[in-house]
Amino acid sequence: MTVSSIYATLGLSRNPFPPTPDAGSYFFTPRLEEDFAEIVHCIEARKGFVLLTGEVGLGKSTLVRRLLDTLQDKNCHSALILNTFLQDSALLSAIQADFGLPSTESVDQGLAHLTEFLIAKHQAGDINLLVIDDAQNLSVDSLELVRLLCNLETGQEKLLQILLVGQPELEETLATPELRQLKSRIVKHARLNGLQKDELARYFDFRVNAAGAEGRLSIEPAAVDALHRATQGNLRRIHLVLDRCLYGLASTKGSMVTPALIQRAVADLPALGDEAKTAAGSAVPRNRKAWILAGLLAGTTATVAIASFGLVSQQASAPVAPAEAVATAAVEPTPVLASAAKVPAPVVAAAPVQAVAQSAEVSPRRSCEIQLEALATPGEVVHAQRLPDNVGGSWQPSTRFCRFAVGQESWVAWLGRDDALHIVAAQQATRKVQARLKSMGLLDPREPDDGFFGSKTGEALARFQQQHGLAPTGKPDDLTFLLLEHQDASPR
Repeated sequence: MTVSSIYATLGLSRNPFPPTPDAGSYFFTPRLEEDFAEIVHCIEARKGFVLLTGEVGLGKSTLVRRLLDTLQDKNCHSALILNTFLQDSALLSAIQADFGLPSTESVDQGLAHLTEFLIAKHQAGDINLLVIDDAQNLSVDSLELVRLLCNLETGQEKLLQILLVGQPELEETLATPELRQLKSRIVKHARLNGLQKDELARYFDFRVNAAGAEGRLSIEPAAVDALHRATQGNLRRIHLVLDRCLYGLASTKGSMVTPALIQRAVADLPALGDEAKTAAGSAVPRNRKAWILAGLLAGTTATVAIASFGLVSQQASAPVAPAEAVATAAVEPTPVLASAAKVPAPVVAAAPVQAVAQSAEVSPRRSCEIQLEALATPGEVVHAQRLPDNVGGSWQPSTRFCRFAVGQESWVAWLGRDDALHIVAAQQATRKVQARLKSMGLLDPREPDDGFFGSKTGEALARFQQQHGLAPTGKPDDLTFLLLEHQDASPR
């Protein structure tokens, strides 16, 4: 049963709970409707600077898309900046480019040309809007540049309306003394929250009926309680769980989401527990450096994991033993992503995993790590992760990774970077990801590239993840990139 036929079995024309932003079917709570109306008013009244914050997965990017759709027919010229790892002059160049202006040699020239453009549009009665998503990644200097842009005004109106969108740590940054001038210019601060329990049933009905259910699908009140406990009202987690539930309904020809179905879906999404712990305030690093080094996703901004895709120096290829051929051994529980220390001794030729594994003192995992550590270059670490049960197929041979077994589980370890690469490398890797998705038939080669976090690329990546047993988030992670680069996957 294909993905499309699963939804068709339930009488749906499309996925009602997609992994990517869906502004076309936007659900307004009373509080959200009020905030949205105020944001639109601030922009149309040319009041200047608006702030939108919320935790990961609460729908910030979806609200931005809805906002841009709303303003589309109101003479609004917008620039949308998604890549906030661009800083200072590079950020200004990106803003100029999105407004259709040529780049300049200096910040002063850039500000002068941008001011001329904004004045001309203002005199024509147009609105100029700059939206910066995932703004928590911006440096203090870049935020100071935003303040300078906010100062562009004529008479009693601002020439440029600015919407900063980010996670709660953006509020912490703006609270620092050096940014007090920027914070004082905020005319509206909207904070997104998760859905309340009494809103979940209405949200379910709204989404499935917008996808064509026409009242044929429903959710039990007890299932609503279980869903809220598991997701805490986080929209991204709600979509992950309910999408799995639709698979269950399609397989049983059912029409009612039950508590048991919710529980099975949650159990099938191990990453959900980690996200829930984060939302509940567990000890997860929230400072910018820690997020970058961990390679974690921040909303819809490019993560540094993509910078490692296909850009490391390639070693001579060698056959890789399948997991079934490696001796199994019990190992101690370890984190999913393990960082191995660099080997200080000179690099020597690594012994094959099979040969090292024959030693009773070395586990298959450690044998694999030793092989990779010997090949690690400065700035690289060894990552390891369990493979989903249905990940199979042939893998392109490479010395950059190796597979091993832990009991009945199949694992993979690989070399990856432990720091952020230059933005140019990330852009090159983005193009490689898109080319790979196109070669698999998951992304239309006739469509222009929409940036890694554009909706079309995100949907294609989500389809790839779903085909390979991963959570279809449409977002980058190390294991997804490993499969993209090394598995011989044909179009489906």
